[in-house]
Amino acid sequence: MKLLVPPPLVFLLAIILTYATQRLFPVLQIDVPLLPNVGLAIAALGVFLALVAISGFVARKTTVSPHHPERSSALVTDGVYGLTRNPMYMSLALIAAGAALMQATPVGLVFVAIAVWYITRYQIKPEEEALSTLFGADYDTYRQRVRRWI
Repeated sequence: MKLLVPPPLVFLLAIILTYATQRLFPVLQIDVPLLPNVGLAIAALGVFLALVAISGFVARKTTVSPHHPERSSALVTDGVYGLTRNPMYMSLALIAAGAALMQATPVGLVFVAIAVWYITRYQIKPEEEALSTLFGADYDTYRQRVRRWI
């Protein structure tokens, strides 16, 4: 695995950087009355997606840990996994994006984009290699059918 920082911490860092940007550079905030509410809704969607995604793994009795994809005992391809191959990472991105909007600091979305790039490069791509080795043609077919993010 090329993972250097656990995925939740990567997105937490994006949230912290967004908050710091908002505090240090308040001029970057925008005044859109409903923006914090939109951000809250997006973050809530992220929490809901995380719960649904994790429940799919728990139902199949396979590991949720991103550190050892080779320990996966089942390939989960239904439910939210039929929409995106990475709903857990997608949920973290939604939560971080929602936090940026709740702070009325859209510049924070740049930090979210960097976090998505980092997770794709150092977590998702190595996971895909491990899952392809573990599940073979089934995973390759799934990967062709369902997009990495959305």
